[in-house]
Amino acid sequence: MLIKFSSLFLGFVFAKFMIPMFMNLLYETECVKSNYKGENIPVGMGLIFIPVVTVLVIFLLLCSVKNNVVYIVLFLVGTLGMGLAGLLDDLLGNRNVTGLKGHFKKLLKLELTTGGFKAAFGGVLSLTISIIISNNIIDIFMNTLIIALFTNFINLLDLRPGRALKGFLVTGIILVLSPIYEEFCFLMMGLMGCVLAYIPYDLKAKSMMGDVGSNILGISLGIVCSSLGFSTRMIALGFLILLHLYTEKYSLTKTIEKVKILKYLDEIGR
Repeated sequence: MLIKFSSLFLGFVFAKFMIPMFMNLLYETECVKSNYKGENIPVGMGLIFIPVVTVLVIFLLLCSVKNNVVYIVLFLVGTLGMGLAGLLDDLLGNRNVTGLKGHFKKLLKLELTTGGFKAAFGGVLSLTISIIISNNIIDIFMNTLIIALFTNFINLLDLRPGRALKGFLVTGIILVLSPIYEEFCFLMMGLMGCVLAYIPYDLKAKSMMGDVGSNILGISLGIVCSSLGFSTRMIALGFLILLHLYTEKYSLTKTIEKVKILKYLDEIGR
């Protein structure tokens, strides 16, 4: 238990130290976008999750962790890979095409968008990770969908300040309380500490974590969830599929505004 909370503390302190440097870097390189107030603020602050995840993984490996090394390395590769794809979308992407359906329609016409590349790359990366960790074809199929849909799940939430980070924290707590590998628990707690350090900036619209951040947080949830039992994964997959089908037809923001408890939780801290 002490090790878990030391990871939370490590992620929090390291993020606090790194945030001002990344804020200055993004301002100096003019990686900014207008927020809802019309103010130019840094976009791509989710970059801070990369050094945090890397430090956490190095810490685990230096502690001579022999069990689940493959999972630890895949966690690092998965978060770095999807972070890179998200950063590409943050820097070069446009918003003329939205939704998974829209991006895949463009791909079928052999028209590549940054969102389409991100979706395709995320699918291939999810499949690769699933093949390595799964025991049979059913597991490969299920884990691929879980990792890919969890990656997009956080992206779906990232439409209002702090919403995606709250969604990550709630889901992360559920996973940490589940029977996951101790190494995964350490990594998740560290990421949650980082998110707790960063969330005030996002809630007050001082910066945007961007797709680089939502992708890293999303795939981390998916990889951890893929280690759970069959029944738990089935429940998670069912929820993710229903949510994605719903958001293709209806606005998640409007739905949240209509449900009092969701609206209350959504507005906390703003």
